[in-house]
Amino acid sequence: MKKISEIARRIIRSHVILLLAITVSLAIVSAFTYDVEVPGDLDGDLIVSDGELEAAQSSHEDGDITSEELEKIEQINEDYPRTIIDMAGREVTLYKPVERIITTNPDGTRMVIALGAGDLIVGTDSASATWGGICPTINESTEEEQPACKECWETVVPGGLKNLPVVASSGPSGAPNYELMAQLRPDLILPPIWSALEADDIEERVGAPVFVAGPNFTYESLINDALTVGAVLSREQEAEDFIALIDSKVKMVTDVTDTIPESEKPTVYFAPRGGKTLYDPKLGRDFTRTVNTYYPLIMAGGINVAKDCPGGDDDLNVALEQIIAWDPDVILLAGSDVDFILNLPELQSVKAVQEGRVYTIFPVYSYGYPHDKSLLNVLLIAKILYPDEFADIDLEKEGNEIMKAFVGVDGVFTDYANDLVWPREYLD
Repeated sequence: MKKISEIARRIIRSHVILLLAITVSLAIVSAFTYDVEVPGDLDGDLIVSDGELEAAQSSHEDGDITSEELEKIEQINEDYPRTIIDMAGREVTLYKPVERIITTNPDGTRMVIALGAGDLIVGTDSASATWGGICPTINESTEEEQPACKECWETVVPGGLKNLPVVASSGPSGAPNYELMAQLRPDLILPPIWSALEADDIEERVGAPVFVAGPNFTYESLINDALTVGAVLSREQEAEDFIALIDSKVKMVTDVTDTIPESEKPTVYFAPRGGKTLYDPKLGRDFTRTVNTYYPLIMAGGINVAKDCPGGDDDLNVALEQIIAWDPDVILLAGSDVDFILNLPELQSVKAVQEGRVYTIFPVYSYGYPHDKSLLNVLLIAKILYPDEFADIDLEKEGNEIMKAFVGVDGVFTDYANDLVWPREYLD
């Protein structure tokens, strides 16, 4: 009996410990959350009724609230609540205009800034704040970045990117700082599409609406991202203007390349992670890692030799022998020195190496998909593949306009090209 009693006591004790753990966990979660307050809402239902609007108008007449405060209450009465479907298919309800935003990935930060709402960002992720996820740096592969354009770093958001509170580590492994998020009292939190499964948890822990958005590796997703984020921020016109500008840059190229017969297009091998090694088991930045689709390459009139290979947009590894068998006309390396490939003994039989048609292009990843650089690559690759047809395109002029569309600062591409060196050598 003593043995049975001891077992029972252990079971009861374990259940009590588990209950205490659950209670503490729930207490922590509830401690993080904050109550959303809607101006003009008197009964706490987050909605400004006609009666509450009349009360606000009376308060304005009595001098208790300003004209600006009344205007905001009138807007909330007329336009809110609003329910919008995010890019994960979730219904997100807003009860007032978004004035405070937290982004947890550079894709979200980049789009908010592109739509002219950078001044609303009150917290962000580590890559947006410190690793060149938004503004270009001289060395984007290290944490000790040096700004390629100081003005960009200091002006895209008030006070500068580096001074924003960091609420999350970049990448799938980084856990958000829910307590800091709640302290910042956001009206909206923007996580990337690959964090969709965490969205409800973030919303529950922080208490603010969570809107999943962000592009993938396609141009269509960039357009959809602009339209979706524009809708949730009530910046539809800004989204349309942004799309019109980038469409005009793409059209400069596709109006020409769409008329070129497939049989006359060069074959291209593309190493999006660079080409400093043949195989890099730690960082995966190896020459034999490729993708089966990349829209700048397609728009620029190149034929991707890996287009029929199965796999995703970031995890396709091929044998060096396969690259040799493809025998591409051109080799493109993202953000890498071409000398390693040009001097590699195993590749000396490849046409691109023999003819010296191995080129560096702009990086295509930065804890997400930096489509500003991909759009730069549309123009750059077109000039590489068809130098005569695109001789009149001023890459520096167009590059500055593209980067201004994303960060709102003039001359960013010029500073970026100067600091990277190889673009300046190409431009000159």
